[in-house]
Amino acid sequence: MSEWDRQQQGQKFEGWAFTFCKAAFLVLIFQRFSLLALSGLATLFYLLAAWKGVTHWRCWAKPPWVTLFWAAIFGWQVWATIHPLLRH
Repeated sequence: MSEWDRQQQGQKFEGWAFTFCKAAFLVLIFQRFSLLALSGLATLFYLLAAWKGVTHWRCWAKPPWVTLFWAAIFGWQVWATIHPLLRH
């Protein structure tokens, strides 16, 4: 393996590490409400990106599926959060 290939592979690993670092930091901030907050933010920013005409998506799912997926998760989390409060 050449030095360039080794560096490229290292950069790829660092990219994954940075992704998990960002996720862990957000979970640290939001804690119990992490999935609620992050799914809502993902939905919001995917909608804004689509509205601004972005056509390149880096997510594992493509539009509109990624937006619908995160919107469904957000709706589920909202329901799971407020449902116990409405029962009392």
